[in-house]
Amino acid sequence: MAIILCDLDGTLLVKTRPDPPGVVSPKRAAINQALAEVCDAPGVDFSQGLQHGLTDWQISERAVRIRRPEARIDAAVWQRVLARAAAVFRPPAAGSAPIYRRLAGVPEVLHALRAAGHVLGLVTGNVELFARLKLSEAGIDRGLFTGPAAFGDHGYERADILRAALAAADGVNTRSVVVLGDTLHDLAGAQAVGLPFLGTGAMGLRRDQVIQDARRAPDVPPAAWVADLGDPGAVVTAVAELIAS
Repeated sequence: MAIILCDLDGTLLVKTRPDPPGVVSPKRAAINQALAEVCDAPGVDFSQGLQHGLTDWQISERAVRIRRPEARIDAAVWQRVLARAAAVFRPPAAGSAPIYRRLAGVPEVLHALRAAGHVLGLVTGNVELFARLKLSEAGIDRGLFTGPAAFGDHGYERADILRAALAAADGVNTRSVVVLGDTLHDLAGAQAVGLPFLGTGAMGLRRDQVIQDARRAPDVPPAAWVADLGDPGAVVTAVAELIAS
């Protein structure tokens, strides 16, 4: 049995389309207002700090620095930003078109992993409020994830969020915990905390970027790659091979 710590964006789901001109998504609107007020950055735009694989905390700091190059969002400021974003957040109107959709193979692959005896957890750079919104809009049952969960609320680096999830797992053998993700940031985070990694190439992550040289040092955790999550059997097999390594 393994605990599978699943990333969200680019792994299980994607945004259906960029925001149309003049339209701002509910998440972006809430974070923009919170950053403008808390960080004294009028006109800040969260989307200007975007880089796939970064955490919401990192993206927010990058966006603020476009307005204030010296700015730094420390833990105390980040908590104030989150509180303000939650206060001003307005969910999508009832009946509006979903902004997020699940990727091919989801949720079938999640059910297959659970049927194989594995436990699903969540590790995402999204703050929890917006992670839940994305899961709901994409039609992915939050109840499938009964394992440890950690979000961008309390982690600047992805490795910090993984450590929070491991703390919640309390004493589990790290060789039985697998990180499922789609970017080199996910891979680097897994390596930093000594966890096996399963990369999915649905959003462009290549096999050669994930698979280490055959002469890999013994202290580097194993890694595997699947083209996408469309073949649940291949994903279950990859997980079994990783935890047996």
